[in-house]
Amino acid sequence: MDRVAVGLGVWGSLVLLGLCSWTVGGAAVRDLRVHAQTNSSISLRWEEPQGSDSQNLTYWVLWAGEGDTGDPRKTTDTSVTVEGLRPGSSYVFSVWVERDGVNSTAETLNASTAPNAVTNLRVHAQTNSSISLRWEEPQGSDSQNLTYWVLWAGEGDTGDPRKTTNTSVTVEGLRPGSSYAFSVWGETDGVNSTAETLNAATAPNPVTNLRVCTQTNSSITLRWEEPQGSDSQNLTYWVWWPGDHATNQTQNTMATNVTLHGLQPGSLYTFLVWSEKNRINSSHETQNATTAPDSVTIASCVSASGGYGLILTWSCPSGGYDGFELEVGRQQDSQDRSSCQSKVFLSGLGPARSYAVTVTTIWSGLRTKSASVTCYTENVGVIAGAVVGVLLILLLAGLLVLFLKKRNRKQRKQEAPQELDFSFPGAILAKDFADYVRGNEKDSNRGFADEYQRLCLEGEGQPQVVASAPENKAKNRYRNVLPYDWSRVPLQPLQDEPGSDYINASFMPGLGSPREFIAAQGPLPQTVRDFWRLVWEQQSRTVVMLTNCLEAGRVKCEHYWPLNAQPCTHGHLQVTLVDEEVTENWAVRDLQLLHMEEQKTLPVRQFHYLSWPDHGVPPSPDPLLAFWKTLRPWLDQTEEGGPPIVHCSAGVGRTGTLIALIVLLQQLEQEGLLGPFGFVRKMRQSRPLMVQTEAQYVFLHQCILRHLELSADTVAQKDGEYESVVNLIYENADAIRAQTLQV
Repeated sequence: MDRVAVGLGVWGSLVLLGLCSWTVGGAAVRDLRVHAQTNSSISLRWEEPQGSDSQNLTYWVLWAGEGDTGDPRKTTDTSVTVEGLRPGSSYVFSVWVERDGVNSTAETLNASTAPNAVTNLRVHAQTNSSISLRWEEPQGSDSQNLTYWVLWAGEGDTGDPRKTTNTSVTVEGLRPGSSYAFSVWGETDGVNSTAETLNAATAPNPVTNLRVCTQTNSSITLRWEEPQGSDSQNLTYWVWWPGDHATNQTQNTMATNVTLHGLQPGSLYTFLVWSEKNRINSSHETQNATTAPDSVTIASCVSASGGYGLILTWSCPSGGYDGFELEVGRQQDSQDRSSCQSKVFLSGLGPARSYAVTVTTIWSGLRTKSASVTCYTENVGVIAGAVVGVLLILLLAGLLVLFLKKRNRKQRKQEAPQELDFSFPGAILAKDFADYVRGNEKDSNRGFADEYQRLCLEGEGQPQVVASAPENKAKNRYRNVLPYDWSRVPLQPLQDEPGSDYINASFMPGLGSPREFIAAQGPLPQTVRDFWRLVWEQQSRTVVMLTNCLEAGRVKCEHYWPLNAQPCTHGHLQVTLVDEEVTENWAVRDLQLLHMEEQKTLPVRQFHYLSWPDHGVPPSPDPLLAFWKTLRPWLDQTEEGGPPIVHCSAGVGRTGTLIALIVLLQQLEQEGLLGPFGFVRKMRQSRPLMVQTEAQYVFLHQCILRHLELSADTVAQKDGEYESVVNLIYENADAIRAQTLQV
């Protein structure tokens, strides 16, 4: 109304001026009307006055709008186009006739220009039954008087025009997976702008009946039904799943099934499947599925119990596994997940027979059978005769050695020790170990220096790709201590967290297993959560810490356990300090690990040695040997759990020395042999710089030597040499008997 009032006010002034000078000189024009309207012009038409001679007629046109008045314009035609007008604006037009300087009465007409077209027309959202559009209001138009119209048409589907005063609209009730053409225009005072057009499509319906069809240890086949109500001819299906090293994988297909290869055995995967048409995705359907477990390799099969049993050993499969099923001939047996790489005894067999043996891996209800191996049981009489014969020979040899030693005792006291060649030895008899150490200590530990120099390059050149990845670099405390790809301990990857399967930790060999220990660096602030994930996923009940958190003013390890009874939470894991006992040289802490989602607990005992300087050695082997005596019963008690986790700061120097000490003392007890050089070399093939300094390498030998001395002091006997010979006889007899039973 304001806009009309302004126009009329301007026009009224013009009319008054005209009345002062005009004289009615004839009939007015007839049928004044609007012929055409654009956003900047209005075209008028009229009929000439009735009964007038058109040859001498001149027509005048005058117009006025909101603050916009045009100069009078004359023409001899019965039409005129007024240009340069503002879009979406109302104007008052007056047309009169002049003849011989005399004007007729004026005919008036109100008309509006068309508004400008809408701008930035776009799709805001799409579902399988609706499309939402948005646009910007026309430039230079009064938005208060604007009405917007939307018209759409699809494949055999046309909607009624819809109007709105908003700059957005949602069109519902559309067909899924269909294309539509939309037109949007503005309207002011009944005048429409030009239409803006846009093509858009609805999303297809989701797939139905998604299911697992087949599973192997490296692939999973999925199958589904095509979406309802969608044209399947132009549909593409997409499958997404988390891949290795926290990278996501996608695969597309035109079929309603897909086989995904290159998966890890014994692993749980979450698959997302959706359909796509016209580059628009449906909502996704989710399917969880596991690959079949990996098969094992039967490593050894040894006759036992005089041919009435077998001792089996098989490898641990990669990936997840719940347990194993053994089939020996017609006999079947079940074993838990800790039985791999352990000696499993099977009884109830017959001597001097052959048996087909298989080991089936079980994981999440799936089974994978190993290759069959033929095992043989020995004849009872042959075994007994061989053992008795061997024992008699060893007894005679032992008595002969005893006689010769007693005869030469005085002579040995007077003679200098014989020079022995211990340059790069393999396994060393326990009775020769002291001589070996003394030989290497000559010339300022020259022998140890030569051995250690030979170890320097051991294991170098192996791939360390995962540890060097950009997302993992900040998780390494030292740039030169990175786990090898083949021996690193992988974590279960977390969704949308690249590198979440990485921790600076390596599987380490023991006397009977390549994964008997885990050597790890001390946690950083950003890896404490990963450290407890490592403990939980490996089900490790033992953590051995060989560093202090702060040494010589430098942080060597983050304090990763609770200071008091107040629990600490790291992701889904909660750690509680249950008990703590602190002595002069070490502390023992009982911790409880709770998985808050699974509501399962894991008891963990931390053995923390407090008196070992970084890159150095303790002043004496005695405290460390005492610490080992405290640790060993717990290790024996928890053999069925996961591997013990040993760490210092870098996880190589002090960590390597203690692991070597534990394994070598175990070798001494079981075999009567010691192989420090060979075992350190074996460790360095699994993790760089294990036993990091020459001083630590020498200290390892000093600890073993001191253990032998302390063991000798505790033996109360009059004739120690005779007792040693008898023990040697029985030990060798057991070893020879085991060799005769192997197949």
